[in-house]
Amino acid sequence: MKSIKMTFFILMGIILIYSCNSTKLRPKELAISYDDIYLFQNGKETLINNVMQELEIKRDKFAIRFYNKRYDSDGKKFHSAKISAFLDKTDLDNIKIGMAESELPYFSPGTGMASSQSGKYENLIFKKNAHHYLIYENSESKRLNLVDDLGEYLKLEFEVSNLFINGEIEKMSETELKEFYLVILIDKNLNEVIDKGELNKLLLKIKS
Repeated sequence: MKSIKMTFFILMGIILIYSCNSTKLRPKELAISYDDIYLFQNGKETLINNVMQELEIKRDKFAIRFYNKRYDSDGKKFHSAKISAFLDKTDLDNIKIGMAESELPYFSPGTGMASSQSGKYENLIFKKNAHHYLIYENSESKRLNLVDDLGEYLKLEFEVSNLFINGEIEKMSETELKEFYLVILIDKNLNEVIDKGELNKLLLKIKS
């Protein structure tokens, strides 16, 4: 009987040690969810983990970071992120999970805005019926910064240094805005429907 108990305790000890080592080898914070979106400012990433979320930012440049697949023009797999910017919350209220993109005036086909001559968007443009069409195909064809290449998925960044409002450009560091809204849509399965995990709505409140 004593030998059976001893064997039992030895086995439990081995299991406990293995469990502890496994936890060290696979820390929770290293797990990646490709649905995760972050606000990046001054070297810090803040996870956006709600469909509608309010965040406070400094009056300075910032970036939206996310995961997506590479835009593939030859294979006709047009992976993109769509971001629209608004001053009025009512522009966000009508967008919901389960809707078709075509039902929305700012995400429907043909509403993607042209980029600047650099190939990127130099400003965050506030427009009720259009969106920033954000892609990364390669180092020559891109509208985003590449943060990390993870194989099938890329970690990408849309940087905002300037705002374009009512025909005027102003630096993020000099804006008098107190808050504004962003809608972010990443149709990962390319079905043109807003599925769970593909939509985020942000209220960005600017510190005075």
